[in-house]
Amino acid sequence: MRRIAYANEGAEAIGAAMQLVALSSALILDLRACAGGAPEGAAMWCSYFFPDDQVHLNDFYERSTGATRQFWTTAHLPAPRYTDRPVHVLTSAITFSGGEDVAYTLQAHGRSVVVGETTRGGAHPTARHAVTEHILVTVPTARTINSVTGTNWEGVGVVPDVPVPADQALDTALKAISGA
Repeated sequence: MRRIAYANEGAEAIGAAMQLVALSSALILDLRACAGGAPEGAAMWCSYFFPDDQVHLNDFYERSTGATRQFWTTAHLPAPRYTDRPVHVLTSAITFSGGEDVAYTLQAHGRSVVVGETTRGGAHPTARHAVTEHILVTVPTARTINSVTGTNWEGVGVVPDVPVPADQALDTALKAISGA
C-alpha cells in the first residue's frame, strides 16, 4: 500500500482486498512504500484484525480545541474479519504517518509482527507557516495516543520486531510464515 485512504473513500477497496485473502493461512501487509494517510482509514484496516468493535485503538488529541477523538475498531465491515491467523507488517525507512499508524497499532495490540526497518516517525499532524519566502516552519497541531502504550511513534518511528533491510522484509516474513 502506498497510502491509507479515508475510511469512507477506501472501504470498498479495503473490503475487496480482505475478501481476496479471507481464506488464506497468513497475511502480509506491505507498508514499505506507504507515505501516509488518514487515521480513519488506519482504524478501518486495523478493525479487520480484531473480533469486534470493542477494541480502543488510539486517541487523537487536537491541540487547538483540547478535544480528544477516540478511534475504536469498526462494528460493520464489508468483508470478513481476519482474527485467527498470523499477520506480518512490512516497514521501511520510507513508511510514514498513516502507514506507521497501522504498523504501530497492530504491533502494540499484539496483533502483528513488524518486519523491516524503523519507520520515519511522523505521528503528529502539523500546520505549515511561511516565515519568509524561503523558510517554512511546521508546528504540531495534534498528537496520536495509542491506547496500549500511552504514547506514539513521533520522532522515533515504529521499531520492527524483526529488523532487516527493507528489501529483505518480504522474504523474511514469508520464511517466518512457512516455518522455514
